[in-house]
Amino acid sequence: MDTLSLWLLFIIVGLGTFLVRLSFIELHGSTQKLLERSRNILALLPPAILAAICIPSILFSRPALEFQWDITQIAAAIATVLIARFSRSVFWPIVGGMVCLWVLRWLGKVL
Repeated sequence: MDTLSLWLLFIIVGLGTFLVRLSFIELHGSTQKLLERSRNILALLPPAILAAICIPSILFSRPALEFQWDITQIAAAIATVLIARFSRSVFWPIVGGMVCLWVLRWLGKVL
C-alpha cells in the first residue's frame, strides 16, 4: 500500500468515526442534555481504556502460552495505578509508569 492510499484511508476512517459521533449528538438534539446524562459513564472511560490497553501487554510480555512474570512491568503498573489514584489526569500516570519502568530496567542492568 503506497503512502497516498494510507493517508486517504486514515482520513476516511477519521471522518467516518467523526460522523458516527456527530450523529448521536444530533439525534439527542442537544449536547448539554447528553453530557448531563452520561457524565458518570464518561468519567469511567479513560481508566477502562487504559486498563484494556495495558493489562494484556503486562501479563503477556513475551510470546508464550503461559504467564511470564516480569517484576519490572508489574512494579511499574502498580506505580501507575497509585499515581492515577491521586492524579486527575491521564498524562501523569502514563509518564510516571514509564519512568518507573525505565528506572527499574536500568537498575536491573546495573545491578
